[in-house]
Amino acid sequence: MEISNSICWITSCSNSSRFESFRQRRLYISFQICDMNSLSIGRLSLIFVLTAGLLVIGLGGYFWHEISRATESLGVSEHESARQEVAQALQTTVQHMRESGQALANWDETRQQLVFPEYYALWRDNRVRDANMMPRSVLAVALYDKSGSILAKQEGAPALPDRLPGKAPLSIYLSVAGQHQVDYYIPVHADAGAGILLGYLGLKFDLLNELKRAHSFRYADLSGLVVRLPGNSRIDIENSLAHMRFGVLKNTNQVAFQRLFQDALLRLTLAVLVSLLFAAWLLRNFLVRPLHNFSNEINAMRTVSANLPHGLIFKTPLHITELESVRQAFSDYQERLAALHESLAQNSRDFFDQARRDALTGVYNRRAYDEDWHSLGEDRRLTNVALLLFDCDHFKAINDTYGHSVGDAVIRAIATSLQAALRGGDKLYRLGGDEFSTVLVDADPLHAEAIAERCLDHLTAHDFRQYGMSEPATISIGVAYSQAGELSLSELQKRADLAMYAAKRPDSPKMVIYSEGMGELTALVANQSINAVFQAIRDPGLLEMTYQAVMHLPLVQKEYVEALTRIRFNGELIRPDAIFPIVQARKLDSEFDLAVIRAIARDMANGFLPPGQGVSINLSAPSIVNAKVVDAMLELVRVQSVHPGGRKIVVEITETALITQMELASANIGQLRAAGALVALDDFGSGYSSLRYLATMPVDLVKFDISMLRLLENGDPRQKLILEEIAQMVLTAGYELVAEGIETRAQLDKIIGMGFTHAQGFYFGKPGEEIEPLGHS
Repeated sequence: MEISNSICWITSCSNSSRFESFRQRRLYISFQICDMNSLSIGRLSLIFVLTAGLLVIGLGGYFWHEISRATESLGVSEHESARQEVAQALQTTVQHMRESGQALANWDETRQQLVFPEYYALWRDNRVRDANMMPRSVLAVALYDKSGSILAKQEGAPALPDRLPGKAPLSIYLSVAGQHQVDYYIPVHADAGAGILLGYLGLKFDLLNELKRAHSFRYADLSGLVVRLPGNSRIDIENSLAHMRFGVLKNTNQVAFQRLFQDALLRLTLAVLVSLLFAAWLLRNFLVRPLHNFSNEINAMRTVSANLPHGLIFKTPLHITELESVRQAFSDYQERLAALHESLAQNSRDFFDQARRDALTGVYNRRAYDEDWHSLGEDRRLTNVALLLFDCDHFKAINDTYGHSVGDAVIRAIATSLQAALRGGDKLYRLGGDEFSTVLVDADPLHAEAIAERCLDHLTAHDFRQYGMSEPATISIGVAYSQAGELSLSELQKRADLAMYAAKRPDSPKMVIYSEGMGELTALVANQSINAVFQAIRDPGLLEMTYQAVMHLPLVQKEYVEALTRIRFNGELIRPDAIFPIVQARKLDSEFDLAVIRAIARDMANGFLPPGQGVSINLSAPSIVNAKVVDAMLELVRVQSVHPGGRKIVVEITETALITQMELASANIGQLRAAGALVALDDFGSGYSSLRYLATMPVDLVKFDISMLRLLENGDPRQKLILEEIAQMVLTAGYELVAEGIETRAQLDKIIGMGFTHAQGFYFGKPGEEIEPLGHS
């Protein structure tokens, strides 16, 4: 009101002196109008502060009430979430049980036990768990014949019933020990079409462990899980949720948050009230009081006629923010925000690309491969699609020999070479480690083969000596092709894997295109052969050993024989080309070698090997670092060393197996030599690091691979010269030199001229022919 009075007074003073009486009347009327329609700045400030204070207190009370309501609502929601959690975990558990049961039912050994149950108890109690075919939550496993009777009764608890219950496949019941257990029964068929029933498979799961495995519970508390079963004590697991009683985990964070929020709300309310009081003080001292003083000074001028007083000074200045400054500040902010948005968008694009790139090589990674593979359409029929799988040969040996930095350089070089060999639009993926892949769309078989050959050529042309390597890195390529909707993508990938497996085998070309006639791969899935291998490991009497003579040169006299392995099973003779793919695929090298050692000891004991006849025994890389195998060899060597008719024992180590635990292997070889055995490095020249093995392993003999000897007949003069120099170097170093695969007299004369000390091959006799006494030519 005081400011309005002052403004009205100033308006009145603007009239001329000759209208003084009129001015005075107008001034009086203006004051009356201002008094009726205006409020002072002090009163407005007070109203503002009081209104704001009441609003803060009201809002605080409202939020306090809403927090209480939200807490109650959240409790209800958490209980429902706990129920949904258990339901989801139950669904996942059922799916896992079915998948585990189906996987075990489809296992070849499960079918074998239903057909040949002689070793059922051993299979049930040991083999199933040793083969990692059964989840940890499975308490018991049993097989039933087609009539529903168990093959062999289980002793102790937990155990499955002796006969199928004849109810739902998945049922839950309360055990005697108070544990909640689930029985699952599934038929086992002999064929993929489920046409031939062999019997049934039964599994007993621990329900509580399965639920905890299937889900990480955030709301449900299963520590007090209670399942209220009906009178028959057995129900379908899919209908068991309604019978379950469980608690809800106490949300300590929620309670702490509620207390923290309430305390913060109180402190905030008090802080706001204090701030309002401080604001009121600021308004009073920096706005209201200066304006009040200004008004009082103007009111003091009411008695002054004509002119305004001089020297009017505002003791407290008034600060006004210009709207243009606000607009300019907002404009600057908007420009900066737009630039920041563009930067974030670019970073997002870069991150998207980086997330699908391999950090080491820069090619696409496994994530990009899976996404692109899915975009082609899983199990969708495609035309003209070729899948190429690349794998670096002996990459672990490169890392062990030259170090990981060189290994990384080799991986980058392979990626660069392969990418350069592909077409412009083809993507190269690094699937992990030393494995790469590419998908060729709209490529016929000739183009796919040409691209694969170009990849080999590019890698062959790369100079790996720049990394300090003395040998080039090589790759194996598996190619599978689909045309005119012939194959699904999943089948295409399986075929490429099989072709890759074939390319990795010894004496195979480095690029293999899948074909239906891959006999060695068929051996991997032949039930008869698999069963024969396992039976031979358990009973070495099934091993039928044959022996090939190793002749001493230049007199061409038999010095010892090499033991070769076959299996006689169910009247059928299973040859090495069917045995060793199974042994390698199932990682049974040490177990099989141990059975071979026992079979050779049997032949020595029954006189099949004449007294004094030396014998050479092949050991794989896993066996030379296996304590049981080494102990068995040491025992055999010691027995022969003290026997009156003792014989020479030669241990042949297959070089192509690439021993990785070099120190342990060298120590074991040293023990064998100290016990009296000779050690031979087998297949010299066919593997990756022949000279490295020769320099680091304490061996006595070196056996040249047959592929190197063929260079003597078919190689160019430089290759022959290299072979002769290598042979001379080995002989000069003090090693005895053995030539494998001698078939003609010309070959024999050639190696005798080169200084070889021993030879073996069909020229001297086929394996299995009668062994003549030592010293006969």
